[in-house]
Amino acid sequence: MMIFLKICILVVTLSLAVLQLAHCKTKSNEFDFFAFKQAWPTVICFKYRSEGHKCHISRNVTGWTIHGLWPSAGSSKGPIFCNNSSKFNESAVEKLLPDLDVYWPNLHSDTVRDGFWEHEWSKHGTCAVSVKETGNEYLYFKKGLDLFQMINFTGILTDIGVIPDDNKTYDVLNILNKITPRLNGIEPRLSCYNYKEEFYLTSVLICFSKQFEMRSCTPNSTDDRLYFQFDNDCPADHKVKYPTIRYD
Repeated sequence: MMIFLKICILVVTLSLAVLQLAHCKTKSNEFDFFAFKQAWPTVICFKYRSEGHKCHISRNVTGWTIHGLWPSAGSSKGPIFCNNSSKFNESAVEKLLPDLDVYWPNLHSDTVRDGFWEHEWSKHGTCAVSVKETGNEYLYFKKGLDLFQMINFTGILTDIGVIPDDNKTYDVLNILNKITPRLNGIEPRLSCYNYKEEFYLTSVLICFSKQFEMRSCTPNSTDDRLYFQFDNDCPADHKVKYPTIRYD
């Protein structure tokens, strides 16, 4: 009888260990909406280099690029890294590589070519698989590319007269007032990089429901803004710079 009890205890212990391991490998991927971020490569390189990284903009990059498509849960950060066992596989997105190199490039020249995609998939893509349109690695990156083509921020800014210029500055409120009508009346979040008391237009954040209908990034309360404090918001009372793309 004692041997039987010991065997039962051992089985239960092993079962709990397996469940705990599975929990560690697969985390909750519950979220409310997607945050889609585009970035201006010149300023991104300013930031990377200031942090001690190498940065390179390929000549086939001629406008804004994708930073990421992030499942988001309002005021809480994340979800992130939802499945550590789901590794990035470049062959799964082979058909997308020409577009990824141009529109979703890895600007970190001190990392491997697919390093940025691997990071975005591991950190964010694995949390998006519960949505049909982003249900696997290929679909996740394809959806990012599709949204990028749908919201051509390079073209939108050009249409309102905001053109890259190393010697010119632009009014933040004027930019927002002019681009919001072009985004179904939904105001995006503009972020800037503060360098020597000058603000550089860095990124634009636009949010979507799980059905990929455009929506506000801050729908419920000011607390929802907490998740998006990756960059300094462009101050409304300052002019911002929008420098030209600089190739090495």
